[in-house]
Amino acid sequence: MAVYARMLLSALALLGAAGMAFAQETPSVSIELRAVDPAAASVVPFNRAIHGHISYTTDAPVRFVLTGYRNGQPVAGTNSGSPTYAPGTGETSAWFSFHEPQWIDEIRAEATATDGWGTVIAHDSIMRTIEWRAGVTAPAEAAWVETLRQAPKDIVERPPQEESFFDWIVLAIVQLAFLLVPFSVALQIYAWRKLEGRPKQLARISGWLMAALWLFVIVTGMAGSNLSPIWLVFLSPFFVLYLAMLIRFSRRSAAA
Repeated sequence: MAVYARMLLSALALLGAAGMAFAQETPSVSIELRAVDPAAASVVPFNRAIHGHISYTTDAPVRFVLTGYRNGQPVAGTNSGSPTYAPGTGETSAWFSFHEPQWIDEIRAEATATDGWGTVIAHDSIMRTIEWRAGVTAPAEAAWVETLRQAPKDIVERPPQEESFFDWIVLAIVQLAFLLVPFSVALQIYAWRKLEGRPKQLARISGWLMAALWLFVIVTGMAGSNLSPIWLVFLSPFFVLYLAMLIRFSRRSAAA
């Protein structure tokens, strides 16, 4: 079993090196939220969109979204979404709104990766308190909103593609990887409580490693990292494999 422990530690080290290399490939993006519309109103009616005038420079394809925040946390609502913008410098706009009573104290423009995770690469914000309330007159829309809406944009056009059998396989693997995160925790709790002797000692090793991993993810997540949760997806299969081998070894020893 010591061999398996060394294999697990080696895998952790290799994944750590891979994660550092991945982090170094983050695109270089600068973003500025130059103005918001409405410029002064603090109360707006339901579905009145807040528009952001965004300027940017990027060396990789990227998307731009505008999000309302309250006390440092995003507030879920309706937003404009974003096409994929090509590398370069330009200006664009985005918006968000609410269809029910809500309020925010910050408007944040975010540049996100196009990898499907919505990873925030860069952001800029303006502190504004705005409340959505019924029966309020909507302020007039600023002229620059329509100007930016109609302005040509350097957008990466992606032709529609049919999903192949390989795409379904990849999707299934990704979903399985996510399911292994809670399963690894449940398996670890079972091994910690049910195993005896040497297997239990080895299960404690993985338990402390898993606790350290979760602590790392929580601390870095609170510090603003959007990539740290991916470590749970990367490492959970190794925990599951390791614990499954311990449980199998323990049962075979008990049967003998």
